[in-house]
Amino acid sequence: MVKKIMVTAVVLLLAVTSVFAAPLRFVFGDLGQHPEILMGFLPSYLLAGAGYRPVELIEGDVTEIQLLAGLGYNQRKVWQDCLSGEVVKKDPIVYDVLETDWILRFVQGFGDSSVAGKDLFTMTAGYEGKLEFALDSMVKGQTRNNGIPSMIRSLDDRIGTYDGDIYPDLRGNRTALGSVLALQLKYDEMDDRMTTTDGFVAKADLKWAPSFLNGALDGKADYYSLTLNAVAAKTVFAYSENGKDMFTITLVDRGNVNWTDGSIVPVWAQGPVSLGRKVRGFNTWTYNTQFTAVNNFDVRFAGPNLGVKGIFPRVNLFYDIGYGCGKYFNTQISEGNFLMSTGVQVTVSFFDFIDLGYQVAYLFSGEKFSEGTKKVVGSFTFFLDF
Repeated sequence: MVKKIMVTAVVLLLAVTSVFAAPLRFVFGDLGQHPEILMGFLPSYLLAGAGYRPVELIEGDVTEIQLLAGLGYNQRKVWQDCLSGEVVKKDPIVYDVLETDWILRFVQGFGDSSVAGKDLFTMTAGYEGKLEFALDSMVKGQTRNNGIPSMIRSLDDRIGTYDGDIYPDLRGNRTALGSVLALQLKYDEMDDRMTTTDGFVAKADLKWAPSFLNGALDGKADYYSLTLNAVAAKTVFAYSENGKDMFTITLVDRGNVNWTDGSIVPVWAQGPVSLGRKVRGFNTWTYNTQFTAVNNFDVRFAGPNLGVKGIFPRVNLFYDIGYGCGKYFNTQISEGNFLMSTGVQVTVSFFDFIDLGYQVAYLFSGEKFSEGTKKVVGSFTFFLDF
């Protein structure tokens, strides 16, 4: 296992180095962390690549072709009975995934934003591919508190040779080859300078994974997902010295609405849209219904700059509220869920896309399954999601 992680890290390092060495623009995609590797402080997954601008199809607007590749090792923790689909609030199925991803995108801008250097509208069309291998957890045989203290068991012990519908990624030999067609339209008047953020940005995302592109291996997929996401921000106080922001206060509010449906929604598609993923203080892969609507509100205190551009401390006071309803994925079980939380995140921000630190949340409504009925829960953080 250690060798796998080391090889993954070396390959990712070489990939990023080659991108920077070429006359191309670096494009960041995503980072992931495994909670059992240095408690999640060491990234175990990286998605990144390059953007190439061969011509301007519309004068003054961006035309770009992007190619991204991802490789890494992640943990999955799922909370429904693998046969009935009933929600289980203790002793989840815990396993690891060796994940590879590749994304090809075409990006075209339209019009001028009020923020210098940005297009007002951007359309992105792309293909997203992935190959995943589900493996036993690296801490198999050890005890963890997931609602109750329980031993992490092997996949053979938990599900055997699986042919059910709840977790289609885990069928047969537990390998999945996925293909997703993606389309995004973005409206952007957000001036994000890391310590200060002002403006508005909105995105509509459509993803479609048809069965005829997702049946080559034992893991299957057949679903679509529509997401509307909007973020508004206003810096209400800023104190600077020598051109550097020493202390700022920014208000940020996000609205996110999603509908995901299909006959086969794989685990890798369930996580990002789950209500528990989007309301802070709860578990990913919980409250997995077709429809979710969430509002996240932050008061962000940032600065001072630590002497390295793009690295600064940040404290976020947050208040989240979310509602989900409809059928649980791959079941006929319907439910409505209302979640609400508030809390604080204390982090160090790295270039505004990594926020490494700790979060404490108070849960007004709903349960964090891994913590039972506790109202005050804590966790390490790696990202601000908006």
